[in-house]
Amino acid sequence: MANTYPAFAMFPDLNAVIRTPSGVEYRGAFRQHPSTKEDGEHWYEGYVKAVAKDDITADTNVANRFNKHGQHPDYFHADSRAEPLRVKLNRIPADQRNDKNADTLIGELWNHEGLWTVIASPSKSDKLHLAGNVVPSRQELGFDGSAIKRYQSEEKPAAPAA
Repeated sequence: MANTYPAFAMFPDLNAVIRTPSGVEYRGAFRQHPSTKEDGEHWYEGYVKAVAKDDITADTNVANRFNKHGQHPDYFHADSRAEPLRVKLNRIPADQRNDKNADTLIGELWNHEGLWTVIASPSKSDKLHLAGNVVPSRQELGFDGSAIKRYQSEEKPAAPAA
């Protein structure tokens, strides 16, 4: 995927490309579902597959272990419903919305590196349906052994006091 697209890009035909900060690229087709909570709102789900052969092999090992044992890593949230390579994008709950995040969707991507959070919003471009970013999940940031924690976005320095 050309670097001109954001880290998460869903096209009008609901095909998507995800590029993690570590450089792993995924492609997949999503389905749109009507919300059961809010009229006129939608959520999306799809399975993605890595582009590079080594990443496909590593992801297959994670998926096989999950399918055989059904367990998440110990550091995942106890109520985690994440599945390897399955991405579900849901709207931020109505009670947590504000003017800046009213249209935001959030989901997770669990791959061989760990658990990523996907944040997306409707795109103003006619070439993209949704666009967004991919960052390490909160579980990864709280796990000392995380291989992807180093990809967290850097904090902006505070403005000097006047």
